[in-house]
Amino acid sequence: MADIYCYATIDEASKERKLILRSLDGTVDAGCRFRYIKPEISLDYQALVDAMNEAIDKEAKENDNKYVTEKREEAPATAVEYDYDALMAEFNDLAGKLMSKDSTYYGPRVTQIVSKILGKNKKVSETTRDQAEFIYLIVGEMKDEFGSVL
Repeated sequence: MADIYCYATIDEASKERKLILRSLDGTVDAGCRFRYIKPEISLDYQALVDAMNEAIDKEAKENDNKYVTEKREEAPATAVEYDYDALMAEFNDLAGKLMSKDSTYYGPRVTQIVSKILGKNKKVSETTRDQAEFIYLIVGEMKDEFGSVL
């Protein structure tokens, strides 16, 4: 997940380098989680910092500062541990059920989920215990996508 996804361009007339943070006409895939950020700014670090601060301040003002804080969020110190064997068994069970229903329909869709998470032409059977979190994500997507038929 990203706070900002944007692109850089050069204005033909002024030769100014710009950062496009929001596409006003929808022709370019750009966006930002900061609702009030300017759609385009100068391609400059300080301009980006200023635009973000302005957007945050405007949203804070709109919400009576309820959701804006200086408090720092700390990531949990303990990492989540995934049971590789249990996840593999669950994946195999889900995949088996789907394939027995209609392998020509579900096969490509399961492959698409696996490719999205592991990479093109990768297989769940080739994963290692260090990749248990990936299996967890695959199983989760399968449940979301096909939960109604399982």
